[in-house]
Amino acid sequence: MSEVKLKGPVWLMQPIPYFGETLREKWIVEPKIDGWRLQIIRYPSGKLEFWGRRLEKNPNWTDKLEFLVETAKKFLPSGTILDSELYSTGGRRFIPSLFGKNPKVAPLIFIFDVIFYQGKFTGNLPLEKRRQILKKFHLEPPFYLIKYSNLKDITEDLLRMIKKGYEGIVVKKLSSLYQLAEDGPMATADWRKIKPGR
Repeated sequence: MSEVKLKGPVWLMQPIPYFGETLREKWIVEPKIDGWRLQIIRYPSGKLEFWGRRLEKNPNWTDKLEFLVETAKKFLPSGTILDSELYSTGGRRFIPSLFGKNPKVAPLIFIFDVIFYQGKFTGNLPLEKRRQILKKFHLEPPFYLIKYSNLKDITEDLLRMIKKGYEGIVVKKLSSLYQLAEDGPMATADWRKIKPGR
């Protein structure tokens, strides 16, 4: 996969539901943010674009989020794609307002993975190393690195996040790779999403 080239938006990898089985190896837990998946692309030319995950709908949101371009350029090197979640200070239902001329809320963008970095595909690196790359970015609001912790107990971690107002958790194997497909999103058992009652 190291020969993968950055040509444009990619199909973002998807978690699958957790079915209660024992999770082996080391895992981390992240809050599940009820937003819209967003990929931030800085091409080798220096051009920056924002895209959603549903590529069949051509979700190029660059013009709608133009007010974020210059801030993103400050920290994002050329040849890089970040996987993130677009959210708002008013919650999920106000996200469409961010696309208007006079947004009623402010954006919040939570970054959780790096797919390309300085022209090189990073999906063949384990998540643990991709996290180390993300720490190199000097993010400025409204861009934030999503917080995570080592998975200890799924039930306790889920309750803790629910109390903080999140809709659930996503657990990820630290050794997980970022897999890309050409015609649709890759679903992986190395990432699991968990909500209350499921």
